[in-house]
Amino acid sequence: MGKHKKHSGSREVANLAHETSSSGLNKEEDSPPQEPPTAVSCSGSSSEGRISAAYDTLVMVNVNPSFSYHVLHSLLKAYGTVVRIRLVYDKDFPSNRCCVTFMSCDEARLAYEHVAYLPLAGHGFKTEFLQSHNISDSDMDYIPNVFENSLENSVPEVRQIPSPRWFVAYYRNGHGNFIHASRYLAKVIGNIPEGNIKKYGKGVLMRAKDITQARMLQHLPCPPDNMIETVKAHPTFNYS
Repeated sequence: MGKHKKHSGSREVANLAHETSSSGLNKEEDSPPQEPPTAVSCSGSSSEGRISAAYDTLVMVNVNPSFSYHVLHSLLKAYGTVVRIRLVYDKDFPSNRCCVTFMSCDEARLAYEHVAYLPLAGHGFKTEFLQSHNISDSDMDYIPNVFENSLENSVPEVRQIPSPRWFVAYYRNGHGNFIHASRYLAKVIGNIPEGNIKKYGKGVLMRAKDITQARMLQHLPCPPDNMIETVKAHPTFNYS
C-alpha cells in the first residue's frame, strides 16, 4: 500500500480551520486563539502515540474539481456512514479542501487508507484527520440524508461550462417541473438559498451562493434522461 504524505498536510489542516472560519468551521469565534488540531498519520497515531475516537473527520486537500457532492458521497459511503461533507475552494481555482465527517473514527480511518486509490485524488492530493468538534454546522454542508433520496438519477461524467455566478438551467424540450429541478440541483451542488433559485421561462435561474458553488456549477451533470438539458451562463446578469 502506498504511503500518504503524513505531515506535509498538517499545514493544510491549519489553513482549513483559519480560511473557512467565516463559513462556520470554528464554533467559538470569540474564544482565545488555540493551537491547530493535531494531525493524525495513516498508522493511526497522533503526537501522543494514539488516535482518539474524536478523529472522525477526514480532510482531503486538492480533491478532483470535477466531482459534485453526490459523487463524493457515492465514492466514500463504501467505507462507512457519511454524516456531512464540506468542500471549500480557495480563491485561486482549483485548489480546494474537503472535510468528510463519518459516524465513527474507525470509518474515517478506513476511508483514509483507501482514498489514494480512488479517482477523486487531484494534483497535490493529501489527507489528514480532524476532530469533528472543531467544525460547526453550516448551510454550506452537504448532508447526505437530506439529498440522497430526493432523486434516483445517476450522475455521469461532468462537463466544462463557464464559471460566472448566474446560470440558467434549461429544461429538455422546453418544459419541466420546477420542484423536481430544484431538488436535483440541490442534490448536486448542495443547499440553495430560497432567493437564489427562481422559475425562468423555459428553465431555472440560479445564483451561486459562494465560490465553491460557482465552481460546482461549472461541472453540473446533465444526464440524458434528466429534465435539464443544458446549463448556460446568463447572457447579461453576470456583466451588469
